[in-house]
Amino acid sequence: MAIRQVRVKKTILLLLASIVVFCILGSIYGSSGQLDTRTEIQAIRSTNEIKILCVVLATLNEQPKLNAVNDTWVRHCDKHLFVMTEEKDSHDVLSVDFPEGRTYLTDKVVYAFKYIHDNLLQDFDWFLKADDDTYMVIENLKYILSHYGEEGPAYLGGHIKMYAPNGYMAGGCGYVLNRQALRMLIKGYQKPGLCRLTGGAEDLETGRCLAKMGVPLISSVDKYGKETFNVSPLWDYVKGHIRPWVHQYLRNNKRVGQISKFTISFHKVDPEFMRLIHFILNNMQVAKHETKRNNYFNLVKVPPIEDLSKEKFFLTYFYESVDSYKDIEAWRKKNNTVLVHQSPRRTV
Repeated sequence: MAIRQVRVKKTILLLLASIVVFCILGSIYGSSGQLDTRTEIQAIRSTNEIKILCVVLATLNEQPKLNAVNDTWVRHCDKHLFVMTEEKDSHDVLSVDFPEGRTYLTDKVVYAFKYIHDNLLQDFDWFLKADDDTYMVIENLKYILSHYGEEGPAYLGGHIKMYAPNGYMAGGCGYVLNRQALRMLIKGYQKPGLCRLTGGAEDLETGRCLAKMGVPLISSVDKYGKETFNVSPLWDYVKGHIRPWVHQYLRNNKRVGQISKFTISFHKVDPEFMRLIHFILNNMQVAKHETKRNNYFNLVKVPPIEDLSKEKFFLTYFYESVDSYKDIEAWRKKNNTVLVHQSPRRTV
């Protein structure tokens, strides 16, 4: 009897989850079930022209997560690579010779970006890094990137304002660089002491290296100020209980807890829920009148915070002060990388 009650309860929860996810994410698509680019202004690039390589940090110790990502969203990338400690490479596995564990995530990312730069740079326009508990809507990512009309380097994601003059993009919800930004990142790796290549937090160290090389952070919020790269689990948004650190850490904290219609990602999605979200997005649609989406995103460079001393909550990197961030050009020239297996105490 107890087993039957557990099964009934689980079925009810899955049904409720289906309804909730459908209501929240169903609006991502128009009445055709796909993003309609025909109504866009001519300056916006066709999403079909944008080629994205997806890089996913994974481990054989978490096989259910790996399988869920492999069976769902990653198939919508133009190519994907699982970066993991394996015996040999395959068409979708980039094997690395590093031990498992968070301590070596920076090492893995550095290796992956170097490999991509040397072997696949010209084959793709954008390069996405995600985790094995990230869920991505690649169609929405391409739609947003189609609004980027500049030729210079670009770096987008869930913008955390800490640890650098203009912050960095959180790794859990994924971040994306274009070809020019990846070139500059590799140049940063080649400058002794400028960028951290081992240990620490990979997203933070990638962001600081890009900042040192002058790569701008590009805003990915929509015209209503809502986030597309969501740093919290989906259920936090459903319940309306966003954790306090999110309000403190996010650069764009005006509409915390409200997701964009063209949401790109969520973090900490378990395998079962990942499959559920993917099934709903790819098999259901909301009937609605077609609406023009002109200028829904304005992908502009995020300016530095004018006066960091007035920020109620702001954390600096090892041995750095708020004053050291005032002159960004001078900060970029300092070779002050910390070469120890530590990272600031963070919740992201």
